Amino acid sequence: MSHLEKLKSNRYIFQFYVGKAEVRAAKATEDRDFELADLLGSLSSIIREEIQELDEEIADWEYEEAN
Repeated sequence: MSHLEKLKSNRYIFQFYVGKAEVRAAKATEDRDFELADLLGSLSSIIREEIQELDEEIADWEYEEAN
């Protein structure tokens, strides 16, 4: 597996867990467990930042491979 494929795989996994955390945060809010909802929201934000960094690195690798 190339480095670019690994980056894309990591991005996919991170997106999966962001989705799971957001669904669980919504459920926690419904259940009035606001502390857990805030914690999961913070986790989602941190993972989204990692996804942005991966997006930048993926774009760099794709650019280098194209040239």
